[in-house]
Amino acid sequence: MKALDLKLEKIKDEILKLHEMAKEAMALCLDAMYGDEEKREEVSEIEKEADVLNTDVDNDCLMAVALYQPVARDLRFVASIMRMSANYERITDLADKIARFRVQKRIAEEELRLMQKTLLEMFDIIAEALEGDTSGLREKLVKRDDLLDDLYLKVIQKCKESMKNREDINDALIAIFSAKHLERSGDILSKNGARMIFIEEGRRVWIK
Repeated sequence: MKALDLKLEKIKDEILKLHEMAKEAMALCLDAMYGDEEKREEVSEIEKEADVLNTDVDNDCLMAVALYQPVARDLRFVASIMRMSANYERITDLADKIARFRVQKRIAEEELRLMQKTLLEMFDIIAEALEGDTSGLREKLVKRDDLLDDLYLKVIQKCKESMKNREDINDALIAIFSAKHLERSGDILSKNGARMIFIEEGRRVWIK
């Protein structure tokens, strides 16, 4: 195996790990917000580790370009992975923000849980693309991202109703902020999906 191929395999392993870290942070963040201190600490640790790994990915990508001058798909891979890595690190940031919230009442929990479930499905779809299967990727992501947008609006509506009780205003605002972070994470994952299509097929598509 050529030196470039070895470097690209290392980068791929790193982005897969970062992908799983971001997914795990999103899987834990709502439980943390609802009072699970152990999961709150787990999300915090993931966020810190993601910062470090993101830097490692950047360094390895730059080294690959400087030393081996990749072309065609390899160059698309290296250039896109740097952006994708930063996106995954951003998702861990958003998960950490949610995990740091404290609520007394679980306003719009059903919608928030469904948003979380939808995001985890998007992670699984992206994981398949990272292994080279981009068939139907755009359509799968668009469907789920649209669902996230709809659920976000439902959270806002429920929270508006809850705000009629002054004692619930803080928890309602936290629910809205959390929903926004989840919705934003879906947008970011969609961007990563678009980059996977660019890597594998050499064409640019708009997802979000």
